[in-house]
Amino acid sequence: MHRKRWWWVLKDEDIIRLILKGDCELYSELIDRYSSKVYSTAYSYTHNHEEARDLVQEIFIKVYGSLRNFKFEAKFSTWLYRIAVNSCIDWSRKSKSKTIMAAWSVEDGNILDSLISDADDPEEKVLRQEHKEAVINTVACLPEIYKTVLILYYFEELQIQEISNILDCPKKTIETRLYRAKGILKSMLKQELSGGELYELQNL
Repeated sequence: MHRKRWWWVLKDEDIIRLILKGDCELYSELIDRYSSKVYSTAYSYTHNHEEARDLVQEIFIKVYGSLRNFKFEAKFSTWLYRIAVNSCIDWSRKSKSKTIMAAWSVEDGNILDSLISDADDPEEKVLRQEHKEAVINTVACLPEIYKTVLILYYFEELQIQEISNILDCPKKTIETRLYRAKGILKSMLKQELSGGELYELQNL
């Protein structure tokens, strides 16, 4: 059997065990399995292809260097994704960039709508349709703990339990953050559209 073919049938954890025993070239299989998902996450933060590729490379280097710390009772994908999200958050803090939302365009309209889709007031529905740019700007101003759950839930389309595992937070905490993030977003949006200044939320 060709070696490449038996790689495919191995579980992630089996590949890690072999890598730790010295078969380092097998790491390329893990990269092949997860590079697209990691890139998607990185791009959600950077909205720049080159920076996203650099960030993905940095993430996989970090993961490789940390393999000996992997606890086999957990899923590798969850552990990898936790490192990826933390790396993206670090990137966001270091760059102090709001480009995370800068490229939300027409094709992202459904996502933007869903962020405030529970509006029952007809006036709010009009605002939702006519002021997507304001939504983009306000989401970019959210503290990281709220911004992250919005990205994972609406962009990565992860379930609450998956986000809980990745961020290593109780499920109820994630639900609370998501609920509060939407509430803050709507409050900030009303303030901006009424001509007021954005709330300062960095210390929340």
